[in-house]
Amino acid sequence: MAAAGVVPAETQPTPAPPPPPVYLVYTVQDGDTIEGLAARYGISASSLLWSNLQLESADSLVPGQYLRVPTSDGIVYDVRPGDTLSDIAARFAVDVQAIIDFPGNNLASADSIAEDQTIFIPGGTMPAPASTPTPEPAPASTPTPEPTPAPAPTNPPPQPLPSPPSASDPSGLGAQAAELARSRIGAPYVPGAAGPAAFDCSGLVFWVYSQLGLQVPRTAPQQFAWATSVEPSQMQPGDLVFFENTFSSSDRITHVGIYVGGGMVVMAVDNGDIVRGVSLTESYWSDHFAGAGRPP
Repeated sequence: MAAAGVVPAETQPTPAPPPPPVYLVYTVQDGDTIEGLAARYGISASSLLWSNLQLESADSLVPGQYLRVPTSDGIVYDVRPGDTLSDIAARFAVDVQAIIDFPGNNLASADSIAEDQTIFIPGGTMPAPASTPTPEPAPASTPTPEPTPAPAPTNPPPQPLPSPPSASDPSGLGAQAAELARSRIGAPYVPGAAGPAAFDCSGLVFWVYSQLGLQVPRTAPQQFAWATSVEPSQMQPGDLVFFENTFSSSDRITHVGIYVGGGMVVMAVDNGDIVRGVSLTESYWSDHFAGAGRPP
């Protein structure tokens, strides 16, 4: 007989499995084609193209490039400012409830999407571009002769060089870091892993900023000391977000993620979970929030 207050192992509830990833991440290899990858993953070539808007065409694959591979036919979509779920559903010709019901989206209702959140639109299709009418030809006219350009000076003044991107420039290093972090969504959490196929929390930060040429400490407490503190109201994409006491440790800082905007942080969540976006408005993360920092 089991001791009082102890639930026998055979009757203990089985923990719920983690939600399926919104998409998988694939690194393009020599010889890959959109059609070949689509056949390998059992999806349409259109779904692969529509989920990777950086691709200009099916012929624009580059070895080493990261692709978002949806787990079924549909569209991987990054929520934009002003989007509503009903607008998104209408745009891609699907039912709102189908988007809510997809488990990996973690949506409780039509009002629970957040800016910069990545969601999957099952069965979604891109709207056809509006046709542009052919303009009437203008009446012929006598061309005006081109003026003769003034000769260029022998020694033109030097032009200033553009400044290199920095983490404080939202269009520079930080934006690149946020996009790299997004590219790893769906990768499994593995303790001690630092990419590119699996990560722990600080391993994701280490991998992302190492790709951008920075020398990054390996652990969350070291990264907290390394980064320059920023006020939460001043956070920009690419900043590091730190959490405290998420497990028993002698270190105060026990977890870290990468801010991608809109109150969302991409992180390798926990053992048995995956890299995914979480909202800082969720009570668990707001209760354990310890501060934000920007790579120097």
